[in-house]
Amino acid sequence: MHNRMKRWNLAIYFGVIACTLFIWHNSLMPATESSAQSMSVLRYLDAVLEWLNVPITVEHSVLRKLAHMTEFALLGGLWEAAWMTGVRAQKSWHSVQNSCGLCLLTAMVDETIQIFVPGRGSQVTDVWIDFAGACLGVLVVYVLARCRARREQTGTR
Repeated sequence: MHNRMKRWNLAIYFGVIACTLFIWHNSLMPATESSAQSMSVLRYLDAVLEWLNVPITVEHSVLRKLAHMTEFALLGGLWEAAWMTGVRAQKSWHSVQNSCGLCLLTAMVDETIQIFVPGRGSQVTDVWIDFAGACLGVLVVYVLARCRARREQTGTR
């Protein structure tokens, strides 16, 4: 069981690193390339919504903000899982604070990277959007873990 937990922890930390690098890689894309990528996703999303008969049109800027929130929600969830299952497993409010703090740092670095990329810029509102997504991911994992722990305490499945 111990080796399985080690592998699980390693996979979580690999996920944290991969997600962070994915976020920062996207920030290194010049504005034209980034815009073209999000427009192709938008066209696909519009086609899916049309096929589903959902009369919603998604704006380009809204899609970009949702993508940021989603990336950071995943990162937040991964950080929370890492803190909860790590060597010094913290299943307390400290894990939430640590996870959110690391995600905030990642968001600030992300926006700083964009200052140096042609056609891109840094916005404080983007840091807040990223941080909100991260907090959402952290809280989802925290609540699920607490529910699981309670269920295991009472012996119900």
